[in-house]
Amino acid sequence: MKRLLLFSFLIFLSGCALLPKKVEKLEWPADYTCLTGEGNLEAAWGKEHFSGAFVVRMAYPDLFILEVYGPFGQTLVYVKKEAGTFLLVAGEEKTADEGVFEKKYGFSVRQFMDDLRARGRKEETPGGWTISRHGYDVRYGQDGRGRRNISWEGEKGSICLTFDDISFSRQ
Repeated sequence: MKRLLLFSFLIFLSGCALLPKKVEKLEWPADYTCLTGEGNLEAAWGKEHFSGAFVVRMAYPDLFILEVYGPFGQTLVYVKKEAGTFLLVAGEEKTADEGVFEKKYGFSVRQFMDDLRARGRKEETPGGWTISRHGYDVRYGQDGRGRRNISWEGEKGSICLTFDDISFSRQ
């Protein structure tokens, strides 16, 4: 009898250890101009389909750098906008024309920066907040592990940045 109770108690304890931990809801800052982060990107937007690690740095509105790496460390996409200059490298394509970015993704680099900065009318949702844009929505939330994420969802597909590390500042 004692063995049966001990065995039942051990099974109960092991079951408790497997219960998912409640993830604290992270709040996105209300206002920031600088963002730095790294994590994973999943993109299925129009003809673009890729995933990989990314690094992003933004000092709004003067600096924006995004680099996405493939599974073997090769650069899949590199975008840099700084002091009136622009560079997009995607595969074999290399251009200084911001219009190519807008044509490819359906929004400008400036709009992407606005989305990263969370500029616009925010609507509270159970998973975070959403900003509706022309042709797509931007969702700010967190995944089941408590990592912040930003997702662009629209007719052309989705792009999701999940941050392993992110920091915000006003300068």
